Amino acid sequence: GIANYQLNQFGRQAFDVTLAGPIGKGFGYMVSSHQIWDPGSAHLQAARLQNRTQSYKLGIDKHFNDNRGYLQLLYQYSRYTGTSSAYAPFIFVGDGSVKKYNGFKFGTDSYYGNEASSFFYKDIKTGEIVQKDWKDGATTDNHQLTFNLDYRFHGGQQLNVSSKLKSGDVSMAMNAVSGIVNNPGGFFYADGTPFTGNKIQNRWMMYVPGFERSWMTTAILSGKTTNQKHSWRIGANFWWSRSGVQQSNSIMAHEVKPNPAQLYVRNGTRLLPYMALNPGTGEYYDGHDVKTALFISDDWDVNKYLWMSLGARLEYNAVGGEAALNQPTGATYNSRTMGWSLKSSGVQLNRFAGDWLNPALTYRLRYKVLKGFGVDGEYVYVRQRPNLQDYAGAELPITSPVNINMLRGGIYWNTPWMKLVSQVSFITQTNYKSRTTFYHTTALGTEESLTIPITNNVQTIGWTTDAVITPFKGAVLHALLTLQNPQYKKFHIKGTYPSGATVDVNLNNNTVTAMSKTLIELDPSYSFAQWRVWLSFRYFSKQYINKTNTLHFNGHWESFGGINYALNSKVNFALNVVNIFNQSGATGSISAADLVTDTSSYKNYLMSGSYIRPFEVSLSTTINF
Repeated sequence: GIANYQLNQFGRQAFDVTLAGPIGKGFGYMVSSHQIWDPGSAHLQAARLQNRTQSYKLGIDKHFNDNRGYLQLLYQYSRYTGTSSAYAPFIFVGDGSVKKYNGFKFGTDSYYGNEASSFFYKDIKTGEIVQKDWKDGATTDNHQLTFNLDYRFHGGQQLNVSSKLKSGDVSMAMNAVSGIVNNPGGFFYADGTPFTGNKIQNRWMMYVPGFERSWMTTAILSGKTTNQKHSWRIGANFWWSRSGVQQSNSIMAHEVKPNPAQLYVRNGTRLLPYMALNPGTGEYYDGHDVKTALFISDDWDVNKYLWMSLGARLEYNAVGGEAALNQPTGATYNSRTMGWSLKSSGVQLNRFAGDWLNPALTYRLRYKVLKGFGVDGEYVYVRQRPNLQDYAGAELPITSPVNINMLRGGIYWNTPWMKLVSQVSFITQTNYKSRTTFYHTTALGTEESLTIPITNNVQTIGWTTDAVITPFKGAVLHALLTLQNPQYKKFHIKGTYPSGATVDVNLNNNTVTAMSKTLIELDPSYSFAQWRVWLSFRYFSKQYINKTNTLHFNGHWESFGGINYALNSKVNFALNVVNIFNQSGATGSISAADLVTDTSSYKNYLMSGSYIRPFEVSLSTTINF
C-alpha cells in the first residue's frame, strides 16, 4: 500500500491511497482513490472550491502459464468539477512590462463577479433560455473499463493487447475575459442601484455540455530475429468513438476591482445578469469517428557503430454525423424522415461525412563515432484529416490534409559525469485549423466580436541542447537550452464586424503568439544521507501578445524548489515551493489589439489576463505499508 497527503497555504488538499495484493491462485487485486479539494489561490465568493476531483479504481489481475501470461481488468470512475477563474486586471505599460492596477494582487485577489454562482445561456438547439448553476455546469463524469493482456511465447515473441471502453458525460462551464472598456452607462448592481464606476470588465461565459462513448483497442506482436539484430513490431489499432458537444455562450460584466460585484442591465422592469446570449456563433455536433490502422516497425543493429529504426502506419479514418453548419436559421434536420423542418428558434442541423487514408512514417539512425560520442537523426511524417470538433462551427472545415513534418539531427556525448544531447530541429504543419474570436472597440467605447474559421500553416526551426551533469557524488545539474523561431505561414485574416468595421491582415512570417524564442531550464539538486534538496529555474523570453507582433510581454524567470526527507523506508516528507522569489507578472493577450498595427493607444493600457503562479508552499507526506 501507499498513501500520500498534501496541503498548501491556500487550503488545497490532495489525498491518494492505493492498496494491492494477492488473493490466491495467481490472482491479485488493486484499489485506489485520488481526491483533490482546491479553493484556489484567489478564493472566489461564487465558488467555494475551484477544483474538486474524485477518482476511484478497482482492478483484478491474473498471472498464468508460469508467469508468461498476465491479464488485468480495471474499472475507473472519475468526477471533476472545475470552476476556476485565473485572471487579473493590470496596466500594460507599453514597453513589455506591466504594473499593478489600484494595488490588485495577481493570483491572490479574487476577480470574478461575486453573485455569479449561476449563469444564463441560450440552448443552441432549442433556443430556450436556461439558468445553470456554475458548479453543476462544470462537472464531468467518466466511467472507464480497461482490459490488458501480456503474453510471452516460448519463442520469445511478446503479445500485448489493450482495450478500453469509456462512457463520459462532459459538462464544462468556462469563462474568459475580453476587454476592459469605459462604462457606457446602463449598468446596475443587484439591488437596482446604478453603477457609476469608470470601467467595466466584459467576461465571456461558455457552457459546453457533451458526451463520449468510445472503444479503443490496440494489439502489438513483437519479437527479435535469431541473430538478435532486429527488434520488430507489428500491430493494429481499432478506435471507435461516438461523441457530441454543444456550446452556448453569453456575455456578462463586473467591476474592475478585487471581489467585484456582478453588473446587470435593465430589460423593462427586470434586471438581467447578461448582455447578450450566443453572440457570434455557438457550436454543435453529434457524430462518430472511426480509425482502423495497421503499423509495423523494426529496430536494426546494423553493426557495432550503426543503429537504425524504421516504422510505417496506414490509417483508415471515417467521420460522420450532424452539425450546426451555416444554413438559414430556423431549420432542423429530421433524421427519421431524412428531411428538413422549420422551427422558430434553434439552428439547422446538417449531415456531414468523410473518409480518408492517413499515412505516417518514422525513420531514425544513430552512429557511434567514438566511445560515448556519436550522431543521431530522426524524421517523422504524419498526415491528419478533420476530426469531429472541426465540424462544430458554423462553417464546414476544409478537408485538405494536415501534413506534419519533423526533421532533427545532432550529436550525443556520454561520459561518466555528463550526458549531453544537442540537436537542430525543423518542424512544419500545414492547414492548422482554428475558430478564433476577435474583438473590436467601437468609437462609442463598446466592444463587439467577430468569430471566423481560420486555416494557416506553422513552422519552426530550433536548436536544443540538453545536459545532465553529475560533478560529484550526490550532486546533479540538469540544464536545457532551446532557441526556436515559431512562425505563422500562409496566414491571412479577413472579416467584417457587426458594426461594419472590416479587418484584412496578412500575418505571414509573424511569430506565433505566447511562444518564446529562448527557453532555459536549470535544475540543480543535491542528495545526502536521508535528504534531497532541489531547485528549478525556467526562463521564457519575450512573448508577443497579438498576432501582428506589435505588442509583447518581456521575458521572465519562474522558480521552484523543494526539500525531501526520508524518515525511513516507509515514510517520506516533502516541502515544495512555487515562485520562490514571489515574483508577479502577467501573461495573456489584449483581445481588442490582436490585429492592431498602430499601438499608440496601448501605452499605460488597462487590460486583464492570466498571471504567473503566485508564491505557494505545500507539504506532503507519503507512507508505504
